[in-house]
Amino acid sequence: MKTVKKTLPVFIVLLIIALAASCASTGQYKPLADGETVIGTAQTTFMVQSSFFSMKKVQDAMNAEAYIKLMEVAAQKYPGSIDLRDIVWVTGDKSRDGTKTEIFATGKVIRIE
Repeated sequence: MKTVKKTLPVFIVLLIIALAASCASTGQYKPLADGETVIGTAQTTFMVQSSFFSMKKVQDAMNAEAYIKLMEVAAQKYPGSIDLRDIVWVTGDKSRDGTKTEIFATGKVIRIE
């Protein structure tokens, strides 16, 4: 019983580390400003070259890539002048050959007048 009590906290810490290491998030890119009205959301999953992550400014590059992919999705669903706010992306699994990484992105759609 004492062994279980001692190993459980170690197991929990290792699990938390493994989960944290398996994905990364940017937080919010292009935060929603006061007075902007959200008309919906856009979500997409896409693949990027894993070598993309060796760039110096990965976060800026991923923010731009997520914005482009989300705008493509949002433009199909919300016609007219729109933009995105509160963009968040999270890395997922790598492809079997390790050359690509899956990215999940979401953002809030606003109407631009």
